[in-house]
Amino acid sequence: MTIGFYLNNIGQENVDCTHVVESNPGIGGSEYLILAIATLLTERNNDINVLLYVKECGIFPNCLNTIVVNNLDVAINISIKKGVDIFVVDFKRINNEIITRFKEKMKFVIWCHNFVPIKQLSFYSKMPNILRLITVGREQMDLYRDHPAFEKSDYIYNGVSMITIDKFKNNLPAFSERSNNVIYIGSLEECKGFYYIAKAWKKVVKTYPDANLYVVGSGKLYNRNAVLGGWGLAEENFERKFIPYLTKNNKLLPSVHFMGVMGNEKFELLSKCKVGVPNPGGDTETFGLTAVEMQSMGCLVTTIKCAGYLDTVFEKDALYDNTNLLADYIIKMLSCTENGYEKKYNFIKYNFSFDAVINQWEKLFKECIPMNSVLNDEKYFINSNFRLKKIKDYLRLKKNNNILLTFVPTIEFVLVNTIDRYHRIIRR
Repeated sequence: MTIGFYLNNIGQENVDCTHVVESNPGIGGSEYLILAIATLLTERNNDINVLLYVKECGIFPNCLNTIVVNNLDVAINISIKKGVDIFVVDFKRINNEIITRFKEKMKFVIWCHNFVPIKQLSFYSKMPNILRLITVGREQMDLYRDHPAFEKSDYIYNGVSMITIDKFKNNLPAFSERSNNVIYIGSLEECKGFYYIAKAWKKVVKTYPDANLYVVGSGKLYNRNAVLGGWGLAEENFERKFIPYLTKNNKLLPSVHFMGVMGNEKFELLSKCKVGVPNPGGDTETFGLTAVEMQSMGCLVTTIKCAGYLDTVFEKDALYDNTNLLADYIIKMLSCTENGYEKKYNFIKYNFSFDAVINQWEKLFKECIPMNSVLNDEKYFINSNFRLKKIKDYLRLKKNNNILLTFVPTIEFVLVNTIDRYHRIIRR
């Protein structure tokens, strides 16, 4: 069996990704996972041949069979000639015209690293050459339980390398011995929520004057060629929005440290921190890889309650409903004396280790295409009240038995376009 993957690596072509299965070298999460999964499938003895199509020549693992192409269209045409059985592509990188044009010639697995609009889900549900929609979390998949696309959906969690985690595991500082350090990891752009931790920071320092905030990432995380503002941190308009909260007399507060984009070395820093805050606004967060990395190094994690973090944050009571509560949650966690590390380590290893995740990908290609079986056959679902999930499931069952009900819009469409929009407005 031959599987094609497509990676748009523009702006990241000079990043050394040769050790991608050990840790993220400092690229976007979606790009990192595409590259890591393609590498792992290639390395394993599984009778799966992988072709990775890339936009630019890069510094990749030697085992990978990479082909540089101008665009996705070219990649698919080459795949047809080479007899590729299934083409895996991030939904952001493929349009409906391409899917329709290749309806008779190529079968696709759409990897949903981000939230998929309802209109797009409706299109996918009707296209016979879309074999599966793979979301990166159970909660992301469950958002659309009452949509027809749910019937061809499944989830495979994003993976993390236990190699790096295990290197640190036995030598991590005790939680009580750590300084009052707080860390944010992510791109410095509006949708990644850094504004909220910037806004909360002075309140944290007022309670804990010795607290320090470490910021890993920048506006160049996804594109090293991005143009930044005067502080060299983020795009100018966004930089102007958050910088007043972190400065005094036009100087950066001594408690705030911008570390820039970091690769494997960020784990050393994480091991010295008490509290991790990944994307505190939750927008775009389908999984939250940084939340897993933070917990793997013994940090307590707090962030907003959303689909991604319900899957990845071990302590659900550390998830708040409103960003105005962020400072209070950080302060509460800084007062803790232990982190329950062993339980979190086992939680990560069982659910998110590359060993667990790659088995799911192999099972998908060998047993579950197109719909011979399902990857995750749980007869129950959890967090039944989140995003009205219980009602969605009731509607799903009714729609399956009554064709007239299929015209009833999915509940998530209503939530996104009314309640969520209202919350975003009042949080500004």
